[in-house]
Amino acid sequence: MRIADCGSLSEAARRHGAAKGSLSHQLRRLESELGAELFQRRGGRLAPTSAGIALLPHAREVIQACERAEDVVTAQRATTRSHLRIGTTDELGTNLMGPLAVEFGRDHPAVNIELLILGAASLFHPDSGIDCALYAGDPTDPAAANMVARRFSSYVSRLYAAPDYLAIRGHPATPEDLGRHALVVNRSRSGSTQWALSDGTRSVVFHADGRIASNDNWMTKLCVVQGQGIGYFPDFFVADEIRADALVPVLPGWTSDPSPLLVLHPAHRIANPLIKALTRFVGSRFDGYTSFPYRRSDRPDRMPLDRPGSGAPAA
Repeated sequence: MRIADCGSLSEAARRHGAAKGSLSHQLRRLESELGAELFQRRGGRLAPTSAGIALLPHAREVIQACERAEDVVTAQRATTRSHLRIGTTDELGTNLMGPLAVEFGRDHPAVNIELLILGAASLFHPDSGIDCALYAGDPTDPAAANMVARRFSSYVSRLYAAPDYLAIRGHPATPEDLGRHALVVNRSRSGSTQWALSDGTRSVVFHADGRIASNDNWMTKLCVVQGQGIGYFPDFFVADEIRADALVPVLPGWTSDPSPLLVLHPAHRIANPLIKALTRFVGSRFDGYTSFPYRRSDRPDRMPLDRPGSGAPAA
């Protein structure tokens, strides 16, 4: 299954820390036991044969059965050290999930926590190896359709700029005025070049185009803080900059529609006690984490979701 997912012995060996020769030997042994060739080379990739394609869904069922069995045993050994691999995206990692993972680890000292920052395609890939995912928005990857999703909060996005930029260029009065401003465009998964805005009575979709663009949320925010133009961000992603007066809302009455914050996990892992514990923890503790407590003496700053002007609706 790993070779099929990776498309080559070399990539499967690299991704899973195995020796290529060992994987090749295991594949030959499996093909010998089954009496059928499972892969054939097409260009630079290994493609499953008809026998390999027929075997794949059963191989996945075997692996899922092993994971379910492990989950059952894990539930019986609560005092034994366990491991939980959590996947999330870049805009959630430091601002939201870092602080939550730290607190979850303090409440569950017998759990080893591994927090992986991944792109959406890797986050939902069957071969990612994560136990659960923490995600902002509605996932569009087809692999996410086979996962159980539980909403623990929601957020909105809006326009922001540095006070110095607005002092020079002025404040736009309507979304249509954005065409006369410098825009910093985020081309990552979560940052669409289509900025959807609504004031409760009218909705517009602005096709953003600017001199500066990036596929990284942090780089985009840095450029906006440095006065390079107006950017479009989730409220939680710029809360620290708002408190420091490094950024201010632009067209504050206009926001995106609410998007969910989700915990997702494979449907067959529903009995895993660690996933259950994390889901309960996030649902009960999350109230708008916005900064990472770098020192134990720091208290995570929180922005209540229903605070006037926060722009984020109550969960």
